[in-house]
Amino acid sequence: MIGALTGGMALEALNDAGSSKNNLIVILNDNEMSISKNVGGMAHLLSKLRTKRLYKKTNRETKKVLEKIPYIGSGLVKIAKSVKRGIKQLFIQNMYFEDIGFSYFGPVDGNDIEKLESILQLAKREEGPVLVHIITKKGKGYKIAEENPDSFHSISKFNIETGKPIKEPQKDYSQVFGEKLVNLADKDKKIVAITAAMCGGTGLSEFANKYPDRFFDVGIAEQHAVRNGCRNGKK
Repeated sequence: MIGALTGGMALEALNDAGSSKNNLIVILNDNEMSISKNVGGMAHLLSKLRTKRLYKKTNRETKKVLEKIPYIGSGLVKIAKSVKRGIKQLFIQNMYFEDIGFSYFGPVDGNDIEKLESILQLAKREEGPVLVHIITKKGKGYKIAEENPDSFHSISKFNIETGKPIKEPQKDYSQVFGEKLVNLADKDKKIVAITAAMCGGTGLSEFANKYPDRFFDVGIAEQHAVRNGCRNGKK
């Protein structure tokens, strides 16, 4: 899942796997969400990779044309492969996953089962570590959830026609905490709020709206959140 890539352990595992030369397939489920909306450099990188469809299509069509040329076609394909890396860097800069040792497949529509099965079959035939980048829609097939993915990440029983909870939710600890934090922040400009992709779940939505310059979402990277909290505490 894309949100996990903001955590150090996931990056450490990718770093090790990329140099392993083992035959393994890593599936990156990219729905542009952690729990809340994605933030940070990794989210920016993946948004650039989503434009790779143009490169992949052009690459396949060029190969087909070259192979049809009598006598020299196969030789031209080999030459083309030898400069493939340069072409990739021209079209898509900073190919992170390939740079650390993975064969990169995608992006592919993860909600299209037939297309997904096809690319997984190709990935199985590849030597060495492979990363399959699939694009999915959080809440796919249920319009209310598609439009409010954060709210439906974890929800109690609800009316399927309206999306509203069957029982009116009672004020919980997170809401009490969030309201109290806003009250304190009104009086103390040094108070900031840090969350790990859980703005709504930790009761910080009001704080984020009222004090956006004092609110920090670091993605699913709790260690980084704690470290930032300690640094701000020292200040």
